[in-house]
Amino acid sequence: MATLHSISPQLIRISACLLALYDDDIWPCSATISTPAGGQAKCDGVKPVCGPCRRHPKEDECEYSDGPGRSRTKALEDQVSRLEARLQELENPDASTPSVKLHDPYAHYNETQRISKSPPLYIPAEPTMTLAPLSPFSPTSTSSSLPSGRHWNTFSALHANTESTGSSGPSTSPIRPLPATSPFLGAEEPSFLLIQNLLDKFLPHAAEFGFFLHVPTFRSSTLLSAPFGHPSRPTPALLSVVYLWGVHLSHSEALLLQEQAFLTRALQHVATDMFGTHPNRILHTMQAQVLLAYYFFRTGRFLEAKWQTGSAISLALGSGFHKLRSANMAPPATIGLSHDAPVYLDLPQTNLEEGERINGFWAVFTLHKLISVALEPPFNVCGALEAPGIQIDVPWPLDMPQYLDGLLTPEVRGNSTQREFQAFAAAFQTVHRLIEQCRAQLPAIAGHEISDPSLRTLILAHALVDAAIIKLHGIFAYADSSSKQHCLTAARNIITCGGVNLAEVGYLNPIMGTLWMIACHVFIDEVSRMRTQQPAWTESSTSAGGGDLTEEELMEYLRNGLTHLSLYSEDNVLTRYQLTKVQEAYSAI
Repeated sequence: MATLHSISPQLIRISACLLALYDDDIWPCSATISTPAGGQAKCDGVKPVCGPCRRHPKEDECEYSDGPGRSRTKALEDQVSRLEARLQELENPDASTPSVKLHDPYAHYNETQRISKSPPLYIPAEPTMTLAPLSPFSPTSTSSSLPSGRHWNTFSALHANTESTGSSGPSTSPIRPLPATSPFLGAEEPSFLLIQNLLDKFLPHAAEFGFFLHVPTFRSSTLLSAPFGHPSRPTPALLSVVYLWGVHLSHSEALLLQEQAFLTRALQHVATDMFGTHPNRILHTMQAQVLLAYYFFRTGRFLEAKWQTGSAISLALGSGFHKLRSANMAPPATIGLSHDAPVYLDLPQTNLEEGERINGFWAVFTLHKLISVALEPPFNVCGALEAPGIQIDVPWPLDMPQYLDGLLTPEVRGNSTQREFQAFAAAFQTVHRLIEQCRAQLPAIAGHEISDPSLRTLILAHALVDAAIIKLHGIFAYADSSSKQHCLTAARNIITCGGVNLAEVGYLNPIMGTLWMIACHVFIDEVSRMRTQQPAWTESSTSAGGGDLTEEELMEYLRNGLTHLSLYSEDNVLTRYQLTKVQEAYSAI
């Protein structure tokens, strides 16, 4: 049955025609007409003007039904007939077939524009898992509008043109229309089973991508049966970024097709969560920004990686994380104003909370250095964290179990933590000794089980130390044989990775591609020197601990480095780019 809204324009037009047809001003000849006096007169058919018309003049000329064309009366009668037939079609669409079907030529374009402006989240089902119904998503809210006691298995499925509902009725934020073929569009989160799956994909490798929170606590709070945005769970931004990483590392064709939708959702929440009231919004937003920076770094979107890094630095400094446990008395950082009174970040309630903030700052600091080394010219490595007036007092980070054990006692205070390092960096030999001291304190890579999560961290730590040696001595390598030998030894260490089979290790921090590229260039430079018959090294090279290498041995290390880059370039845009640069450098010698 056609709706009243669609029929009423037709009724209006028919009524207008009927009004015009039977208006007293229309006097059709060959008919009985009304006179101004109230009587009736029969048309006598006299031409050119009939008798009644001569006696009662009118503006319109007489019309005769036997004329060469249709009279206006006949034309109006025909139009009324057509409109009545159309009205019958609208009232009974199944009883007849319309003669003309119209369509909106811009419907597809408008729908495409609507979807592109607000990409929906479609969470496909894995072959082995069943997805539960999903909860509503309010695109303009940073916290759920559902009651806090609502459970996962009571989330209702969404339908097109519905609104999110809360404990007291409809929300002010309408849900976007949802195509009937995609039941998961507009959902706040994946199903409980899929969330577990995404956590299992990401958390074993989380430390490689800057995750600094206590993993068991994060996992348990994520899986609580509380709505999206509830204060007992992580913030929507952090959850959305973790889900994005889980999709990215899943190798699932169905999920990877929706990676862009997950990314869009994550970016939306990172941009808005600070406007909410979640108790951990500062720390969790900073964690989300660090994870996003590594994601963009890994996928070759360097400008976005720098942007997220800069945002994380601003949040860390603005929140005073660089002054945690400072020995210098300073007022706490003001994070806002409320009723003309300053608002400060709440003090940590447990050793674990304080440890997460300390480790969070150093995760941002590490990210800043890695991004600078990989993407900036050498003279631009220093940045916001080394700006004049920035004094870092926060203590060095600890492992999470050490915070839980109370190792960070109340008397532990920090004072110019970073300035101490910069003082060592002022003298070349002092820095060299500092690096070697750091290496001596690292556990050996050999002896760890391939399934040990700390193995990946050790590989990264050793590689960073060796890369630091190359960076330190590289500027003197062409003039000093001892420095060149230090570079070669460090490059060999980076490539061998302690003898571990990298194909069995799993995901590594994206900076490893940069470190392997640095090592490969050391071997390429030496092969180039040997082929151009530059002076051989002196006996001092043996004292550096490396011994002389033949060209074939150098080429073997170079091939192994290319193998590592190739292995990790399959799903890493940055490493794939670095592989091509190394191949180009090798082909040029």
